[in-house]
Formats: sequence, structure tokens, C-alpha cells
Amino acid sequence: MPSNSTRSRRLSRAALNSRLIGLYHIFLRRALQHFFPDAILETPDDRSFIDLQVTDDRFSYRISDDPDGFGLAIDWFKTRYLFQPGSPKPFSAAERKLIGVAVNTLVERFRGLYEHDAVHRAERFHYAAEDVIISEFMEMENPNRLSSALEAMRVSALSTYENRRLSTGALLLGTPNDPAWPGWTNPEGAPRFNVRLTAIKGFHRLCDGVDTVFLVDREGDLARAIDIHAWAERTQGPGPTSVPCPRDFHSHAKATLSGGHICVVLTPSQEIKIFADGVMAFAFSDARWRLLDIATKFDLWCSALGATKPADLADRIFRAALNLSEDRKGALFVVLRDPAASIPLLIAAGDRIIDEGESADDPNDLDNLSPILAKRALHHIVHGLSIVDLDLSLLEAIAGLDGAVVTDLDGRLITFGAILRVGPDTQQFARAVEGARTVAALAASFHGPVLKVSEDGYITMFLGGRRVWEL
Repeated sequence: MPSNSTRSRRLSRAALNSRLIGLYHIFLRRALQHFFPDAILETPDDRSFIDLQVTDDRFSYRISDDPDGFGLAIDWFKTRYLFQPGSPKPFSAAERKLIGVAVNTLVERFRGLYEHDAVHRAERFHYAAEDVIISEFMEMENPNRLSSALEAMRVSALSTYENRRLSTGALLLGTPNDPAWPGWTNPEGAPRFNVRLTAIKGFHRLCDGVDTVFLVDREGDLARAIDIHAWAERTQGPGPTSVPCPRDFHSHAKATLSGGHICVVLTPSQEIKIFADGVMAFAFSDARWRLLDIATKFDLWCSALGATKPADLADRIFRAALNLSEDRKGALFVVLRDPAASIPLLIAAGDRIIDEGESADDPNDLDNLSPILAKRALHHIVHGLSIVDLDLSLLEAIAGLDGAVVTDLDGRLITFGAILRVGPDTQQFARAVEGARTVAALAASFHGPVLKVSEDGYITMFLGGRRVWEL
């Protein structure tokens, strides 16, 4: 018979195991809610199983499609979770990958508590779990380089220099040598690029993150400072990126097109951005990371518009929305599928850009009779032009006015700066959403695809009275 002390040690170990497993159930919920705040995580029997015995299969897990084929089923620590997306579409391939990486990262952390051969993974405990998940998602060599750089960006975001907020950035090389200067090698004694550098006052003035960034080698050491525009041009050539990107950070995305390089930037608006594979991949704002997955969302936007006579109509509107988002300017873009039926329902007569000789007065609309026709003075500057005829900067300027930019599938500019009419069938949404722009977007989405840009930097696509995605 085991002694009382032996039984006590076994009970203590079992209690510790159960608490750790219960704690990691909490970690799983927090991780998934961090990246997918609108999604729903639930257990079919409304409880989590806490295994008192840590068995050999304690580190196994499985992720599969749920019974409806819409969300995912996660079997972890003998508990089955159902994870449902918060939008009317299934998880994308990138989102599924992120979910798998998040679960596996937590399992690896748990494994490090029990297995002696996992001691080399101890460094992952030094960083925030969300940053480690991002680093593992990137599948880069020595992922701790990225976690260390993200920690430096977080501290910089909380700091000021001469009473001004900071911005900075770093390009993490994916190649053994700098492709812009193949014969150059990093001198010995280079410091590690980590949070300790942020304690140096001059560090914050060397690179602004927009035009200049730090170059970090594959060992995680600081190499030198570079002009990101010149570096991207030298290494990737003059061609554009295939996926839209904000104007100010086009070179940052371009620099990562090939070579496995990753660019991390703390922007002047205090948002942390990660660029990889030629796209803006992640953004950190409002205390959470967002998987942007711009390529998938851009494809959904293009599919919603379908065939347009100006083939680049979807691209121009999407790029304008990205630039306005980066400038923190609100906007609303509406593409009508049936202008003849939708214009009278959405746009007041005095707000429409009319043809020469056509009267804008509507005898049944007393609120929009002359002298409101004075608004035609503003319409004159774009009269007869389509969306594709406008320079992108001018399109952004008119979209930045209060009201909506409305066009059709031919790119014809129907109005800008217009306050859209909201019918009684949409009034029910007014109490459930925030802001008049969102109510207008919901109303207009019954007539065609809509892009809404918020002043806090979010871009949302609406269609058929529902939110399709948020960027």
C-alpha cells in the first residue's frame, strides 16, 4: 500500500495537472477570441473536460470541419469545441491556417512544461502568446526574430520623443546576405534587434518606418538603416505588387515579394503592420492583431462587382479605400447594379450629377428644389468623367467629403458627397449599429456592393444588407 505521503504527492500532481489543463482551456479561448472577436467558440455539451491524468496522448489535437461544413471542430484535451465564423461565409484558407497555428502554439507551450527535450522552446515564453502565434504563422527561419521585433514595436508605441509619438520599422532578411548589396557582411559586434535598443534615445530618430527602416540579418542582429523605397526597387525591380496595398506602404510590401523577407512597421498612427509575400499580412490596433487576408477580400469584392466595362473599376475603388483608411478618413463607395431603379430610391434629385440641359428639380421632392442646385458648382469639376478618368488622389478627395460616392458598373460617377436615403425597411438596423455611415451602407448594399471606410482605419464590405468582411 502506498504511504500517505506518496498518495499526497500523487493527489498534488493530479491537482496541478488539472489546473494546468483548465488554464490552457482558458488560453485557447483567449487566443481564438483575440484573432476572431466576432466568431463563436462553444462546446456542444456546454462544458470542458479537465483530465486529471496527464497521459501520453496529452499533446494530440485535431481540427476538422464541423458537421455543417461552415465552421471548424477542435478536439483538444478531450474536449470538442465548435468554432463558427462571425460573418456569412466560411473561414478562409488563411484563417484556417491561423487557427491551426494558434492551437499548435499553445500545445507546444504546454509540451514545454513536461518534456525535457522541449527546453529549447523556453524562449517562446518570453513573448506575448499572440506575437508567438504570428511568428509561427509566418513560417520563417528563427521565428523569435519576429517576436523580438514585435516586442520592440510595442514598447516604441508606448514611448514618446520630445513629446511626439514614435514611428519606426525593421526589415528582417530572409536570405543569408543582403540582396541589395551581395558583397556586404554585417561587422562583428552587431547588437541584437530587440526591446533593449528602444532604451537608446537616438534609436527612435534613425528610422521613421515610412521611408527608412532598420535592416536585421538572419541571426536577429541589427545590420544597418536603409531607404525602403530604394531597397525594394533594387531587389524586386520596378513592377507593382499584384495585391492592393496602401500608397505609403507599397514599397514595404514590395520588398517582401521574394526572398522570404518580412517587414515590420510602427506607423505614425500607432498601428503595427507586418508585410510578407508582397502583401500587408497583419495589423495590430485596438489592442489586438488582425489577419488582413487582403487577397481573399479583394477577390470577394471583385466577384461582387462582376464584369465591369472599365476592367480596373474594382481595383481603383479598393485602392482608394485603402489609402483613405491609412489617412484615417471616412468614406462610402456604392456601386449600383441597376441605376435606373436605385437612383430615385437612394439619391435626392439635388445630389445627382446631371447631364447638360437636364433639370434636377423634382416637383415631388420639395426639400431639394432650387437653390440647392448650387451644389452643381461642385459637380462641375467632375462632370462627364468616370471613376477611371479621375486621378486616384482626386477620387480620394471627393470620397473624403461627407456623404457617399456612387457609381455604376460602367464607372459612371453618379454623385459624390451625397447623403443617401434610408428606407423604412432599413430603419430596423439603426438601433443595432453605430453611426449613420453604417446605416447608409446597409441600406445601399441592397442595391449593389458597398465599401465603407471608418475614421478608425477599418474597411467593411456590405452586400445584400449584411457585412461580408472587415479589413
